[in-house]
Amino acid sequence: MDGTAWILPVLIVVALATTASYFFGRRQNAALMKIYADTCERTLKPLDQKYTWIGGYIGFKAEYKVKDEVVKQVKATLQLKPRMSLLYYPVVRFTMRHDKLFLVFECKQSLPGEAHLIKKGQYRFVPAGIDHVEQFRKRDVVVGGSEFELLSLDSRGEKELLRWAESLAGDSGFLIKHLSFTSSTNVVYAYIEPTVELIDKTLRSGPGVARALSR
Repeated sequence: MDGTAWILPVLIVVALATTASYFFGRRQNAALMKIYADTCERTLKPLDQKYTWIGGYIGFKAEYKVKDEVVKQVKATLQLKPRMSLLYYPVVRFTMRHDKLFLVFECKQSLPGEAHLIKKGQYRFVPAGIDHVEQFRKRDVVVGGSEFELLSLDSRGEKELLRWAESLAGDSGFLIKHLSFTSSTNVVYAYIEPTVELIDKTLRSGPGVARALSR
């Protein structure tokens, strides 16, 4: 028997598995995109919304115009793991270990100061957008069973950010990656690992954080 006769059956099996995983993963990501978009709209009840799809089934960018005395617009960026790629997915488990949702609350009124609550080990380096990090007060805190580094310019901002994190976390602090507000851009920001419950809680509470800070 030809010693290479096994190659063709193996290639057929790999091809079938790759094709099946593509359609299954695509359907799974499409379902998650719809669930998360529906959650955003149901919670925010936007006056208008605009979506831009990212890479077909990798996620979306959204803009929601809202009626609020402090927040004028909420922007969302969803990045999903490429579940449709059987060969690439094992690599992504190390480079992108979870789905990501970034929420930006753009404010009408000025926000004082700046503060960041960052999950320990989240970034290798200080993330872009945090300038003059040496000016921040730094301390370690535990929220929802997870360790975070808190950077703040004043005690008021520190208290508001901690209060927000504690209201979101419950016993699932590991789903929170980065919360912040910045006066230079006038935004309140949340980077989370999305679940329907956490998306809803974050979108409901974000405007309240902006309102408390702008007083």
